[in-house]
Amino acid sequence: MYKLPALFLFFASLLAFGQKDTLVFRNKDMAVGEVKELKAGILTLKTMYSDKDFKIEFNKVDELIIQRKALILLTRGRRRYGNIRTYEPKKVRITNTNGEVEEFRLNEVVALQEITDKFWGRFKGNIDAGLNIAKANSNTQLTISAELSYNDHKWISSATMELLNSTQTNTEAIKRNNVQLDLIRVMVNKWYLFGGLAYLTNSEQALKHRYTGSLGIGNLLINTSKLNFGLLGGLTYNTESFTDNSPQRNSIELLLGSSFNMFDFKDFSLKTNISFYPSLSERGRIRSDFNFNLKYDLPLDFYIKLGFNFNYDNQSATTGSDFDYVFNSGFGWKFNK
Repeated sequence: MYKLPALFLFFASLLAFGQKDTLVFRNKDMAVGEVKELKAGILTLKTMYSDKDFKIEFNKVDELIIQRKALILLTRGRRRYGNIRTYEPKKVRITNTNGEVEEFRLNEVVALQEITDKFWGRFKGNIDAGLNIAKANSNTQLTISAELSYNDHKWISSATMELLNSTQTNTEAIKRNNVQLDLIRVMVNKWYLFGGLAYLTNSEQALKHRYTGSLGIGNLLINTSKLNFGLLGGLTYNTESFTDNSPQRNSIELLLGSSFNMFDFKDFSLKTNISFYPSLSERGRIRSDFNFNLKYDLPLDFYIKLGFNFNYDNQSATTGSDFDYVFNSGFGWKFNK
């Protein structure tokens, strides 16, 4: 009476097994599971027989078969999206969504990430907070930052928020709130188009509101599995109002910037960018923004963060400072990493 259920479970397990990704190593050993990603020469494999993901050196893999579609980064910054599988040792075929097939050497694959068919599974995010309390002048400072991103093979979008609120006795409260929305369309040969919307309020610069829209084009001069460096240029349009008697401004600016990101250097990641905004509508005005964020990963998807933000405006409000900077640290958590 127990044979039928046992036989059913056996064939069900074989079916599940057959739908998994497969790796074959130099010594001809085989591993079966779900390939999560390849970064910095390390391939992450999730298996049904272990609670922890396996970390495998990719140069020890001779053959692979990945069932789901993946975003694949090749040498020289080439990007492909589709199914990848070995057709002979050390060689792979990538089949894109149109059915076109390309052949590459396995060592030309420097990074890959499976992209789920589920819409919500393509989101990643993190949130962190920091709190400083001092008895002197009843000083309290709270910082909160969060990020949410969505990636597929052609579009990259992100939303970031950074909030700072500092109060102390006999002194006006300090507030600095920044919200940024970015959308990137990946093109060929490391080029991309981008658009952005930003909001900033900054009491140090007597800035009540600044709304900014940006459009431009960029190029990733360096794009590997461990770091990227890019340059971008475009135009911005600002609408500004102030907390003092300075008149409201509407201005058009050039946008010149660069970004540098390091990731998967063990448990560290670094993200930094700098932007310059020479005004086209206000004679002699120039603004600049610089951001620096360093993260160290902890177990269970937690992390600690150290950040620095700097803003400069040589024609700020009447009572505002030309520049403002913030050092911050925090403890956070990320999901769908």
